[in-house]
Amino acid sequence: MNKFWISLILLFSLALGSCGPVTPPPSTPSPDSPTVGEPTPMTPLQQTPASTNMQTLVKKATDDLSKKLGVSEDQIKLVKASEVTWGDGSLGCPQKGMAYIEMLISGYLVVLEVDNIQYEYHSGKDGNLSYCQNPTPPANGDPGGTY
Repeated sequence: MNKFWISLILLFSLALGSCGPVTPPPSTPSPDSPTVGEPTPMTPLQQTPASTNMQTLVKKATDDLSKKLGVSEDQIKLVKASEVTWGDGSLGCPQKGMAYIEMLISGYLVVLEVDNIQYEYHSGKDGNLSYCQNPTPPANGDPGGTY
């Protein structure tokens, strides 16, 4: 009977001993934490489409102004061409009696000059460029222009 109690006490002690504090496993980085290693080479951003689009818009505006004024294209000076945000659907060229959607619209502004007179062409992102006789400035201010 003594052996029985000793075995029972020994078994009970082992069981209680295994209920102690759990030691955490060695630290491994979680997927969210940064790791140190070799840098990953990244491909540089290509800006060709945007610049090509801007060149196309400038060419369209220059062609149109040349025909409007009856001057050669080499008499037309590019003042600026930039991406802008228009304050409403008029694209900075509101017409009397017209109503326009009230929202910010991304687009383009091309300013040309002939004989010290500036001519503005406005467009949305679609690239449909229009001459604007009575322009208003873009919503994001004047990006380096002369309003």
